[in-house]
Order: sequence, then C-alpha cells, then structure tokens
Amino acid sequence: SSVARRTFAASSSSSSSSDALRMSSGEEEESSSSSVVEESDTEFKSAATEWAANQKKELSSSSSSTTKKKKYVVVGGGWGGWGAAKSLCESGIDCDVTLIDALPDPTGSTPYLSRTGKPVEAGTRGFWKDYPNINRLCDELGLDEDDVFTPFTNSSFYGPDGLEATAPVFSEAKLPKLPFDVPFLNELSDAPFPTLPSPLGQIVATFPLFERIPLSDRASMAGLLLATIDCLGSDESVQSQYDRMTAHDLFLKFRLSPRLVEDFIKPTLLVGLFKPPEELSALVVMELLYYYALAHQDSFDVRWIKNGTVADTLVAPLAEKLRRVYGLKVLGGSRVGEITLEKSRDDGSNGKLSATAIEYLNKEGDVETLRDVDGVILALGCRGMESVVKSSPDLARLPVFSNAASLRGIDVISCRLWFDRKVETRTPANVFSRFEAG
Repeated sequence: SSVARRTFAASSSSSSSSDALRMSSGEEEESSSSSVVEESDTEFKSAATEWAANQKKELSSSSSSTTKKKKYVVVGGGWGGWGAAKSLCESGIDCDVTLIDALPDPTGSTPYLSRTGKPVEAGTRGFWKDYPNINRLCDELGLDEDDVFTPFTNSSFYGPDGLEATAPVFSEAKLPKLPFDVPFLNELSDAPFPTLPSPLGQIVATFPLFERIPLSDRASMAGLLLATIDCLGSDESVQSQYDRMTAHDLFLKFRLSPRLVEDFIKPTLLVGLFKPPEELSALVVMELLYYYALAHQDSFDVRWIKNGTVADTLVAPLAEKLRRVYGLKVLGGSRVGEITLEKSRDDGSNGKLSATAIEYLNKEGDVETLRDVDGVILALGCRGMESVVKSSPDLARLPVFSNAASLRGIDVISCRLWFDRKVETRTPANVFSRFEAG
C-alpha cells in the first residue's frame, strides 16, 4: 500500500547518515531516490542526494587525515538506480560506486532487439510536462529536447461504442465553443487557452472533448476533486484512512456516476496503475490524479521518445558520462544474493547495523562477493526486493525490509505489433477498454 511505501521512505531518511543501507523505489513513476527521477516540483529532496550530502559532511568533519575511499553499491538499473548512482558520483565524496543489475547491459549502449531486429523495451513510457528532473538531465547531457521527444500529443479513449473522449494538450489548447450562449466567453472562442486555477482550467479545456459521456455524469467528478483536496491536504492519519479504502469504495462514497467510472476513470487507472478500482488504494488513485492532472493546468500534457528507446536515448548518455567522468562501475547480467550486515566498526555510528558485503551471481554463473562495502542502495521493484530479502537473513530480520519484500507487484503484458505499412490514427496515443476478448 501507499502507507507502506511512505513508512519505508521515512525510515530511510530519518535514520542517521551513518546507516549504510538505504532503500529506494526503482519502478516507473514511483521512483524517488535521485535527482534524475521524475518529481512533482523543484523543492523535492532526493533521499540519495541527502544521504550523500550527509556522508560528505561526516567525512569532512573527521579528524583523520587518512580516511579511506568509500565503496558504495547500487542494486537496480532503473531510474531509481541510475538516479542514486548519479547522486553519489556527483556528491563530492571520495568513493567508488558500483551499479549491479540483472539486465545483460543496463547502460543502454547495447540495444535490446526483437527477433526481427527492431528496438524494444518493456512498455511505452510517456514523459509528462511536470518532469523537471528529466528536463534538467537533458540539459546536463547536452541533449536537445526537440531531438529527444515528440511534441506534446493528444490521447484518445475508445470504447465498444466508439470514441469516448480526447485528452487535450493543455499548453496548446484554445478556448472551446460552448453549447450555450455566454457572450463574453463566446467572443474568446478559439483564442489561446488562459492559465486558470487548477482544476478549473482542466474542466473548461476538456468540456467539449467528451464525445459520449453526458454532462451530468461528468459533473459527478466534482466529488472526487473534493475527496482529493480533503485527503492530500490533511495529515497522515487522514491519508491512512483513505489508504485503507479501495478506489471503488471512494467512488461510491463521493457519488461518482457509474458511467463516468466505467467509461473513463477505470480505463485511465488501468493505463496508469494497471489495476481496476476494486484493487487500488483510494490514496494511490488520488495521488495519481493530483500529480498527473490537478497539480497544474498542463500537468496532463505528455510526449514520447521520438526515435529509439528510453535506454539508448537517455540512459546510455547518462551511463557514458558517469563511467567516463566518475569511474562508475557497472555489472550487468548479475543477480544480487545475500547482503551481509554487521554492527558498526567503531565509526561513530553508535553500534547501528551497516552493510559490509554483497554477494551476487555474475553473468558467467559464478558467485562473487564485494567486501568492505560502506553502503548499499536498493533501487528495486517488488519482485527484486523480495528476492534479495529472501536471500539475506540479516535483512529479513528487519521489519522495514521484510515489509518491503511482502509488497505485491503488478503483472503487465506488453505486446508490440509491427505492420507492413503506416496506419494513420486520430491521435498518437490511444486507449481501448471494455472490448470483449476474441
């Protein structure tokens, strides 16, 4: 649940900087361990960056003139892992950083190809307007965003009866023509869309874009907006109550129209979170709604990688820079096994547990061990975390890691079809829902 994730994050960030073991989220949009990972505003503080800064402060205040070079290991080659590696490399600490991942080449320099030689990756990742870290990464790597990304695009939602709705590009939207007479507004029709307070701007911009859902059903969305304000604007106890509630119960409680839920909200959740409302925390749904739709008027604007994949377009130049400038070591095709913890070795951390060794199976199938480790960052998804904790008795004894290992992941099938000719579509991104199989 979302509460569980927050507990883990709090446990990592609130403990002493001498705690050498850290855990960061490694999947998709939930990653929060680096200065590269997507964030909702520029005030976001990276757990990895904060830890690295504290480590640097401790080292600089040490009276010893022979402080040995630190050794850190990052487990996981997703955005969380690369973000953590980047933060450590750029922290100013005199350290060696190693990144371990099960992919044969997590650096993105070796393309992952289909049997017919076409570049593929798991899923198709959109890049939303509120991704300041990604934009900053492009600047740091000298990448032209116009070369990396497509323009922001519309998305269409289809059901068995045809087109249901179209998601606008808010930053390029124009004032719609309303079906009733409001003189001062009608005069502004087709003018550039003004920035209005959220969510008023979103409501007005999307007014003409629902093809089949009646206005009365759309108006019931107001209940969800009120719930979101109540939840995200309250303290943790209120948020915990929403976390124990399913999204389905939330929709019933705030009287959302069944048609709105079935024809629009449910397909949106299946695309964004890969689960129906009955299996999702109400808190998680409202966080998704806020981040991708309500934080700012143009939060829902999305664009895509123009050519190639995320790995060869963004990860590869980042990996090349970290290896060339900072000496980052990358171990691909390697699966982490046991992580050994020991009480502190008279380093001022007051007897707290620290990671000292990490065992892994290399690509040749041999077991190797990295010893004298000063810190480990786990940037893993649910299954990866479960595997590591099961192999590490020292970790399994700690509630924060045993709880993390018990979180459920979501199985998703990504299917790609290549046609023998270009097929014109109404919009580049299309969502199809409620179609019968077969």
